Amino acid sequence: MQHLCVETARKINLGDPDWQKNGAGKLYSYKYGFGAIDAYSFVEAAKTWKLVKPQAWVQSQTVRLNNGKITKVSKKIYTYEGGVRIPKGGIKNTIEITKQHLVANNFDTLEHIDVRVWIEHSRRGDVEVSITSPQGTTSILAAPRDRDDAKTGFPGWRFMSIKHWFVLST
Repeated sequence: MQHLCVETARKINLGDPDWQKNGAGKLYSYKYGFGAIDAYSFVEAAKTWKLVKPQAWVQSQTVRLNNGKITKVSKKIYTYEGGVRIPKGGIKNTIEITKQHLVANNFDTLEHIDVRVWIEHSRRGDVEVSITSPQGTTSILAAPRDRDDAKTGFPGWRFMSIKHWFVLST
C-alpha cells in the first residue's frame, strides 16, 4: 500500500520551496511527504498493480566514533565512555553500502531509513542530525530548535526518513 501511496500521490502547493527531488527523481516535502492521497488514482493503479517483494532489511555496521561505548543503565538512562566531542561545525561520518550488498540481501526498494544515535549534549536544541545519500538527498532528522533547552541530548533516539525512497534497478 505504501508503494501505491507514493506512486499515486497528488502534489499540492507546488510553489512551496520545501519540495525537493530525491535521488530517484521523486518530489518530497517535509510538510506534505510525497503528496496527498488521491483515492481515485490509488484505486485505479491498484487494479493493475504488481506486488513488490516481501520486505527486506539491510543493517549497516554500528559506527562508533573513537571507540565510543554506550551502556544502558535503566530504561531511559545510558552512560557513555570514549566517543568524540562534537566540535563547532559538527561531525561527519560515511557508511558505504554497495549494490552487491543490497542484492545479496534481496533488497529492491528503499522505503525508509532508520538511524539510532547516542549523542550527549548540554543543549539538545543546538544539535542537528542529518543523513545524505550518495545522490545528494539530505534528510534533516533533528533540526536545531530555539526552545529546546534539554540537557539530555539524544540518548538512543531512533529517527526515520522516507525521503530517500527509491527502486533499485538491477
